[in-house]
Amino acid sequence: MLKVDFVGYIGSDAEIKEFNGKRYIAFNVATSERFKDAQGNTVARTTWVSCLKPGDGAVVQYLKKGTQVFCRGNLTAKPYTGRNGVEAGLNCTVTELELLGSKPDAQQNQQQTQPGAAYGTGSTYGTAPGGYDPFANPNDDPFRR
Repeated sequence: MLKVDFVGYIGSDAEIKEFNGKRYIAFNVATSERFKDAQGNTVARTTWVSCLKPGDGAVVQYLKKGTQVFCRGNLTAKPYTGRNGVEAGLNCTVTELELLGSKPDAQQNQQQTQPGAAYGTGSTYGTAPGGYDPFANPNDDPFRR
């Protein structure tokens, strides 16, 4: 079993799912990293993690797109190739969840001149680089099968 801790941004509003009579909170988290490759170029990489947290869903109202969260849990890899040939398939059964921040309210969003400016980057967190959202189609998400 692989135990992990990670911080990221929720990609879409969380939902309550039920499997075998048990209730889970289902949500996707995008984690980003920047590094320099061998040629000295800055490379940005976004990794998506599909998360399930056992529970009744009392916290689901706070798990909205753009909310920064800390997750601790058990990671499994079920690789598959989604649309556009992008590989995906990291799943986490979350044992501990902590809200770290929230997205700006609607009034602040209207005042932003650059998408994602409130998060200190020039991109949004709903999609991976190139505009690809690996979980836009439920058939591409292994936790939703």
